[in-house]
Amino acid sequence: MTAMWLGPVPSEARAVFQRARESGMSPTRALAIGHIGSFKEGWAFRRTVAAAVGCALRTVGRAIRQAKELGLLGTARAKKDEVPPGCSKPMPCGWSHRWIVGWGKAGQAVDDAVHAARARWLVKHAAPEKMTTAGGLHPRPVGHQYGQATAGGVPRAKRTPNQARKWTAAELDAELERLKKPPPDSS
Repeated sequence: MTAMWLGPVPSEARAVFQRARESGMSPTRALAIGHIGSFKEGWAFRRTVAAAVGCALRTVGRAIRQAKELGLLGTARAKKDEVPPGCSKPMPCGWSHRWIVGWGKAGQAVDDAVHAARARWLVKHAAPEKMTTAGGLHPRPVGHQYGQATAGGVPRAKRTPNQARKWTAAELDAELERLKKPPPDSS
């Protein structure tokens, strides 16, 4: 199986591809920019990008020019004796630095999405009976019912219907969205 992107960072490639599409670039041009965005500092030759995308060399050149105009991409020519990343000596033909504006933010978005999914899973699957003292919470004693006196003699409040029911992850997300919105103006 071959890799989807030329570079080692697929999350950044997908993010710049999406931004390019939202900016009005064609799918082929956006894909070319995605391949460049899969590197922290893309210096792959246009010919390599064109072969990966399956398009003409001029299409890659147009994609680079359009991305620069849209503010998605920055470029600069390499100095005469500059060594490209991953090479041991300078290239005799010269090469261009290419970097994506905002590179590095997609990884944080992916991390945030992973943490949110983990939190939803924990809310859905972690009942108090399953929690242990290692997690900082004590398990509920067997046969314990809400509203009964606890071991310390202090009565607990009765559970409300919302506390007693099992909420799904989608219902929790909807309820959180509802609570984030300001109340409607009653005047």
